[in-house]
Formats: sequence, structure tokens, C-alpha cells
Amino acid sequence: MRRYWLSFDCAQTVAIEPALRRLRVPTLVVWALADVFFDVRWAHWLGATIPGVTRVVEVPEAKLFFPEDRPEALVGPLRELWTNPSPRRES
Repeated sequence: MRRYWLSFDCAQTVAIEPALRRLRVPTLVVWALADVFFDVRWAHWLGATIPGVTRVVEVPEAKLFFPEDRPEALVGPLRELWTNPSPRRES
């Protein structure tokens, strides 16, 4: 468990930053605010880095696997994206 915990870092995401900056397709970032592994600053980094981000949705009191327990927190924003995919650049 310790090795697994210590292996979490943003190196893979940062390594593909040039490719993310070219991603122009409508993109939704949905972030669990109570997650101990991934700070919300990374959600905003993705929102600022990916030109196609339409919206950054913060899910209060949610942890990493929140779609299992609270699927509506993901399904609602996804349906909205699929209905209206034009970029809004909301945070």
C-alpha cells in the first residue's frame, strides 16, 4: 500500500502537456473535492491547459471513485456536455 500511495504523482499528465494543449474537442473536467490523492488545483490546471475544456465541475464531499456511489454527479454534467458541447470556459 505504501508503494502504491507514494507512486501517485502528476508526472504522466505533465509529460503530455504539449498534447493536452492541442486538444480542442469538447472536454469536461469533473473533480472530486474530498479526494486525498488529487488536489483540486489539478482540475484547474487541466481546465487552463486543455483548450477544449467546456467546464470544470467540482463535486463536494466526493472521493476518487465517486461515480460508483454518486453517478448523478457525473451523468448530469456529461449529459449537458453531450447536449451542448460548445466551449463555455466556466470554472
